[in-house]
Amino acid sequence: MDAELAALISAAGAAGVAPEALATQLPGISRSTLNRRLAALLKAGVIRSQGAGRARRYLSAEPFGRDDIDAYFATPSQQRPLVRFSPELLGAEPGLPLDKAQRCTQVQALAQPIDARFLASFLIDLSWGSSLLEGSTYSALDTAALIQYGQRNAAKPTADAILVLNHKRAAEHLWLHRELSVAQVHAMHALLTDDHGLPEVAESDHFLPEPQRGRPREFEDVRPANSAYLPPFRPGTGFVAEALGQLVEQAKALHPVQAALYLMTRIPYLQAYANGNKRASRLAANAPLLAGGLLPLSFADVDKADYIRGMAAFYELGSLHVIEQTFVRGYVRSIMRSSELPASVRARGLDVDATAQALVDFINTGRRPTHKVAMLFIG
Repeated sequence: MDAELAALISAAGAAGVAPEALATQLPGISRSTLNRRLAALLKAGVIRSQGAGRARRYLSAEPFGRDDIDAYFATPSQQRPLVRFSPELLGAEPGLPLDKAQRCTQVQALAQPIDARFLASFLIDLSWGSSLLEGSTYSALDTAALIQYGQRNAAKPTADAILVLNHKRAAEHLWLHRELSVAQVHAMHALLTDDHGLPEVAESDHFLPEPQRGRPREFEDVRPANSAYLPPFRPGTGFVAEALGQLVEQAKALHPVQAALYLMTRIPYLQAYANGNKRASRLAANAPLLAGGLLPLSFADVDKADYIRGMAAFYELGSLHVIEQTFVRGYVRSIMRSSELPASVRARGLDVDATAQALVDFINTGRRPTHKVAMLFIG
């Protein structure tokens, strides 16, 4: 019976199944017996529960695949069951496996020196890539013109220009203060959400009033857009500030690449601030990388749709499957952008997609690629 029950729950996929639906499918057992068997499967780690009371659903403890996740999100957010904050997800697991993290450091054999010359291009790439994930209309050329020459695209919203410039300022702060601390995360968040007192950007949701910049939320109840996730709201307790401090300490104990993915997912999961959480998390993710002497992640080549889907899957399902691979692919592309290719490769032309896929496969499997150009990145 336990195997049959586990199979029914597994067949429900990432959406899970309510106990009432299970009782309908198993008419031969009483509700009290069903509850005992569910409790036994939970204790054995075969299944897990989500929600409480009438909203409780049971899901398989097996990792979800991309098809399961896509099927789950085919249902609009207002029709998905509400998912409340789970403190356990602020822990190190689920996380990027250590062997994958270590292989991310192995593909940096052609890395440029992380110096002032590197900074000039990194400021443009990060400001453009991270702003794009926020819905900015600025192109890479718009971003370069603004950062290098102070030339704003007059046909595009002022708020988008400020968003780019705020990223530049926050990245410059990161460059000078690479140690990971709560104070540094606060400082970068304050820079990212500054409206500079401009009335024309007052209606934009990219910015915050001065009292909320760089300060953990206390009395602000927030809801991520298009999501069934309910972040923690415990006004007057200092819970969010305390949890952010613990989160930062946890990141310090991880491998730098593991810490990058951890910060990128956990700061938004906590919704540490009234707004700007994902932006702050992307900047904070680069602190352990730079402190460890590794190339940072510019987000210039991160797939926007996969990023949004991956973050939502972590919020609602506790699954890192999509966001882990989005991170790995984005980091490989950032490394390739910041690498010095041999003249012979430049002369022949680089097949970026094939080389990137070979490096992603190496990180995921540990099997050394047969792709000759990819092998140059591994050294």
